[in-house]
Amino acid sequence: MMNYIFFDLDQTLYTDETGLFAEVGARIERWTAQNLGLSPDKAKVLRHHYFVNYGTMMRGLVLHHPEVNADDYLEYVHDIDVRRYIAPNPALDAMLSRLDVAKVIFTNSITDWAERILRQLGVRHHFKHIIDVRAVDYQSKPHPHAFERALEILGTPASACVMVDDQVSYLRGAVAAGMRAVLVRPGAEAVDGIECAVETILDVEPILQQWLVER
Repeated sequence: MMNYIFFDLDQTLYTDETGLFAEVGARIERWTAQNLGLSPDKAKVLRHHYFVNYGTMMRGLVLHHPEVNADDYLEYVHDIDVRRYIAPNPALDAMLSRLDVAKVIFTNSITDWAERILRQLGVRHHFKHIIDVRAVDYQSKPHPHAFERALEILGTPASACVMVDDQVSYLRGAVAAGMRAVLVRPGAEAVDGIECAVETILDVEPILQQWLVER
């Protein structure tokens, strides 16, 4: 049985060759330096430390800097005109059309960001839900609560869901929750319960179609 395919957004449904992620990263470090009183170099180190340990910079801020406003951070780092970086993707649109199952975006970013990205890609209409970091109580993937809350929102068992993501740590969280998992990353290999690894998002279709037949 497959009720939902969970798709990550950034670096999964699209990759960045034009500088979008560099701009996001620069905004993260700028906000961190300004609001925590750090030098740019220390802000960069802290960003890396929190990503490695918690999955996102935001989660580290929530845990260790309760004096800062998480929503202010989220709005600032995502305040970018994505039209300068992303073009429509007809091949992705066609692939999603062929997958006869409900689809959901599960992202550590915010809904507004996901909406803008999906509209620019030309694929917004494929997704029944967008579950963002606010919807899971500011718990980022791979935290167990993030997956528990996402499944609760959809009212579905984990065993009826697949997670497609570019981060091994996030997929480990999905597998621990009871979901099947596909890694999308050039040169990646399936490890730690992740059943399959593919080079690009378009390469995931044969795997998902086979699992849909199995259901």
